[in-house]
Amino acid sequence: MYKSIRIIRIIVALCAMAAPTVALVAGYESVFSHMQFMMAVLSGAAFWLVAWTLITFIYGRIYCSTVCPLGTLQDCVSAVGKRFPPRRGYRFRPDRPGMRLFFLGLVLVCMMAGWAVIPSVLDPYSAYARMVEEFVVRPLGRCGEGVRYSLASFSVAAATALVVIGIAWHRGRLLCNTLCPVGALLGIVAYRSVLHPDINTDLCINCGECERVCKSECIDLTQHTVDTSRCVVCFNCMAACPNNAITYRSGNHQLRTPLMQPADPKLTLNEP
Repeated sequence: MYKSIRIIRIIVALCAMAAPTVALVAGYESVFSHMQFMMAVLSGAAFWLVAWTLITFIYGRIYCSTVCPLGTLQDCVSAVGKRFPPRRGYRFRPDRPGMRLFFLGLVLVCMMAGWAVIPSVLDPYSAYARMVEEFVVRPLGRCGEGVRYSLASFSVAAATALVVIGIAWHRGRLLCNTLCPVGALLGIVAYRSVLHPDINTDLCINCGECERVCKSECIDLTQHTVDTSRCVVCFNCMAACPNNAITYRSGNHQLRTPLMQPADPKLTLNEP
C-alpha cells in the first residue's frame, strides 16, 4: 500500500513543480504560486496560512513533500545522486533546532523591519522562481520589455543552485531542516501532528532500510523513533520496510508484551 502512496505522492509533487514552472516561463500567474506558504505570509493570504497550518497539524509536513517546488527539486537531485558511486544511504543525525530557529527568527525580524532581501533569498519558492527566471526564462528571451540583465540576480540564483544541488546530492533534505524558514515553522506544528510515522517495535527487525532511505535523516533506530518535526512525509521509509514495521498512523504503537517493571523495594524487603 505504501509503495502506491509513495508513487502517487511523487506524481503530485512533480505536477506541483511543473505547474508554477510553466507559469513562470509563460509569464502568467498560477494558483500554485499563491498557495506557497511564504508567499501567503508576504501577501497576507489568511486562507492559505490557516489551511497549511491545519493540514500540517493533521498530516505533518505534506506541504514540504508535495507542494514546495524547491523541495521536489531537491528530491530529484538526491535521487540522481544515489545512482552514482559511492552509493551510500542516509543515516540518522541529531536535530539542530537552534539553527532552524535562528534562521526563522532572522526572517521574521527582517519581515517586521521591512527588509525583503533575506526573506526572498531564504524563501524556498522565491529561490526556485529566481532560478527558473535566470536559467530558463531569460535564455529563452521571455523576459518582459525593459527588463535588463542583472549580475546580482544571476549571482544569487547561481549560488542558490550550487547550494541546493550540493547539499541535496549528499544530504537529501538537510536544507529544509536547517536554513528553510518554512520548514522550521511547519516543523513546530508537525512536531505534534495527528498522523505521523510510527515504528512497531514488535515487527521491527533493525534492518536499517528505513534509515537508509530517510532523506530527512530523522529516523533513530536506537530509540525506534521518528522526529516528526523534520519528517517531510515522503513515505520512503514505509515503502522500503520489508516487515511493515513502520506505518503512518495516529498515536504510538504499544508493545504486546510490556517491558518488565522494577519491583517496588518496599514489597521485596523482608520485614523482621
